[in-house]
Amino acid sequence: MIKLLPTKHLLLISGVSALLAIVLIAFPDEKTADNNLISLEANFEVIDQSQLMLQDLQRLNPKSNTVSIPLDATPSNNATPTYEIQTPSNLVKKSTPETFKEQSVEVKSGDSLSKLLSSEGISAQDIYKVSLADKKQKTLLQMRPGQTIQFTTNETTGELTQLTLILNRLDSVTFERNDNKFNRTETSRTPEVVQAYKEAEINNSLFVDGLRSGIDQPLLIELANIFGWDIDFALDIRKGDSLSILYEEKYLDGEKIGHGNIIAAQFINNGRTYQAIRYQTEKGANYYTPDGLAMRKAFIRTPVDFTRISSKFNPNRLHPIFKTSRPHRGVDYAAASGTPVKAAGDGKISFAGKQNGYGNVVIIDHGKGYQTLYAHLKGFSKGTKRGARVQQGNIIAYVGQTGWATGPHLHYEFRINGTHKNPVTVKLPNDDPMPKNDLKSYLPYAKQVVATLSNSHSPSFAQKLASLKE
Repeated sequence: MIKLLPTKHLLLISGVSALLAIVLIAFPDEKTADNNLISLEANFEVIDQSQLMLQDLQRLNPKSNTVSIPLDATPSNNATPTYEIQTPSNLVKKSTPETFKEQSVEVKSGDSLSKLLSSEGISAQDIYKVSLADKKQKTLLQMRPGQTIQFTTNETTGELTQLTLILNRLDSVTFERNDNKFNRTETSRTPEVVQAYKEAEINNSLFVDGLRSGIDQPLLIELANIFGWDIDFALDIRKGDSLSILYEEKYLDGEKIGHGNIIAAQFINNGRTYQAIRYQTEKGANYYTPDGLAMRKAFIRTPVDFTRISSKFNPNRLHPIFKTSRPHRGVDYAAASGTPVKAAGDGKISFAGKQNGYGNVVIIDHGKGYQTLYAHLKGFSKGTKRGARVQQGNIIAYVGQTGWATGPHLHYEFRINGTHKNPVTVKLPNDDPMPKNDLKSYLPYAKQVVATLSNSHSPSFAQKLASLKE
C-alpha cells in the first residue's frame, strides 16, 4: 500500500496548481498571447517516510530556495533540481592523508629507552607498550653506547608506530605497532664470506711481525691458542720462524667488516712444521692435524702468564736458600704476585692447603696416571678445595711467595705414574681422537684444504718448507 504524500509535497502541489490557474486566466486567447512560451513541468515522486527522515538528518541544502523560470528560456524536459550535500566534519578529518616522521638517535652512556624517547616527545604509554613487547628478551634494557635507535611517529596522532634498535651492522630488533600493542621481530643480515691468505716471518715476536704483515690481532691470538699446546710462544719462538693462515673475511655491501674463522694454519718453529685444520663434528668445531689428531692436548704447556723461567727443571740444582744440592723437580715461572694460575688439564683436586716448604699448594689428579702440582701460592680461588672437579684453563689459585720462596713465582710440577717430568719438554698426550665416522669424511676434506694452503704460499715460504723436507 502506497503511503500518503507528506504535507510539504501537498502544499507544493497546491501552489503550482494555483499558479497554473492564474496563467490561464491572464492569457485566455492564444492569438493575443506573446510568442514566448511557458512550459511548466512538475515531476512527482512518491517518497517513503523513512527516506525523507534520512534526508532531514543529512540536512539537504538546495542551491536556491526559489525557482525562477525566464519567459525566453528553452523548454527542457530533463531539468531537475540540484542539491549540495555538506560533508560531515568527522569524515573530512579521516580522509586527510596521514603523515609520518622518521627520527634516529644514538645511544650514549647513561641512556635508557625511557630517557631517549620521552625527550623526543613519545608518550609514556607508548614507551611502556614497546617495553612490554620486549619483556622476555630484554634487548632494550641491554642497549649499549654506540648503538642506534630509529623510530617513526604519526604526525597527526603523535603515536609511535615503529621502533628499531640497531645492535650492529648485521643485527637489529624492530617493534611495529599493531592496533594497541607492538610486535617484536629480529633481523639479521648475512655478510659475504670469502677466503683470504696471509703469511709472516718472525724476527721480533708473533704479534709485532704478525701485525706488520697485515694480520689482525684477534687472528694472532687465535693462532697462538691453536698451536699453544705444541709451541710455547714465550720460550720456543726463534728468529726466522714463519707462519701462514687461510681464513675467512666478511664483507657487507662491498666493505670489509671483519673476519671469520681460521680455516687452516701452518707454523714453522725451530725447524719443525705444524699444521692445523678446522673441522666441525657432532661435539663442535675443533682443530686437527691433517691425519685427524686433535691439536688440543690433554694439558696446557704453561699454567700461568709469566715473565721468565726463574729456575729450570734440574735434578742436581743448588738450592738458593740451603746452598745444598737438591733436585728441582719442577719449573719456576716468575710472575707478579696475584697472577692467576690455571688448571693444566681436566681433573679432580686431591689436595689444597699448606705443605711445608711449598707453602700453599694445589695438587690435581687428571687420571690415567697424570698429576700436576702448583706451589708457593698466595691464595686459592673460590671453589678450590679437595674433591672439586676442574676443567683445563679454570683459575684455581694466584701466584705468591709462601713457603721457602725468595720471590713471587709459581713452582709447577708434572708427574706421570709418580715420576717427575720436565713440564717444558714432556710430550703431552692428545685430546680424545676424532670419531671414526667423522674421520672418514674429514681426511679427503683435509687433503683439499692442505692443497689450497700450499698453493697460496709465496715462493720464499714454499722454498723454506722444501728445505725442511730435504
